[in-house]
Amino acid sequence: MSGESITRRQARLGRLAKMSRRNPADPAAACAGGKIALPTASERNPRAGDLNRESRAISRVTFAFYLLLLLTQVPAHAAQEKPNNEDKAVFLVAHPEIGDPLFKESVVLMLPSSVEPGAGLAVGLIMNKPASIALSEIFPDDKALRNRSETAYFGGPVDPRASGVVFRSNKAAKEAALLFGDVYVSFNPDFIKELLKKPEETSDLRLFLGRSQWAPGQLQNEMVTGAWYRVRAEAKLIFSPSSQYLWRNLFEREAAPVAKVSDMPFGFSAVLLMYNPVRN
Repeated sequence: MSGESITRRQARLGRLAKMSRRNPADPAAACAGGKIALPTASERNPRAGDLNRESRAISRVTFAFYLLLLLTQVPAHAAQEKPNNEDKAVFLVAHPEIGDPLFKESVVLMLPSSVEPGAGLAVGLIMNKPASIALSEIFPDDKALRNRSETAYFGGPVDPRASGVVFRSNKAAKEAALLFGDVYVSFNPDFIKELLKKPEETSDLRLFLGRSQWAPGQLQNEMVTGAWYRVRAEAKLIFSPSSQYLWRNLFEREAAPVAKVSDMPFGFSAVLLMYNPVRN
């Protein structure tokens, strides 16, 4: 090889070495220098590191969201399954031409199955018939109630000497059954006495003597013949100081609903009342 050729070759190698130092990301220049120097991800894309960090942050947020969704599904489902007693608590409002004189112009609060004395029985309390019997007559042997002037209501013709109570309370009691909201009912005589002795502990209370009761299938038959109207129960009506107007007010307001026994409280047999003879 001539000296001139060697000189030209050295000159070319020198230029390639300079190019490799100026642009190490160029594969050709790197190879010419005898070493392979591949570019890093950050050199190819300066924002790659930021994007990776953002991606990891989004992944963590997404995971947390689905975890929260999974954890909240069970209580949400349980809340949906929880029975709404307020929707099921009803009054039965007697038709003006009801056959039984004991229930003439009556409004009956239907009670939950937990207070039924027998399987298949329907039980209620008449709300609008004061019995004009003072507490001292009902509990003559109790000194704390001897001078009390409050009167009881006629709850129905079954067990007319047995007492029952409907009251409001902000806490539950094992001797009472929940009707709806903060309204409870009890037929426990000892519990009723203690409750009457502490009127300051209950914002509203109504005492009853006797109860209304239907044999299996009896109430359904009466509903089908149009003897009763079904009306949603309200606490303000249960404890209304003007109970003498309760039947008239509810009858005028609710005289033409289509009643359905399956909507009555706490699992009565399903029978549709498709006929209602009273229309406004």
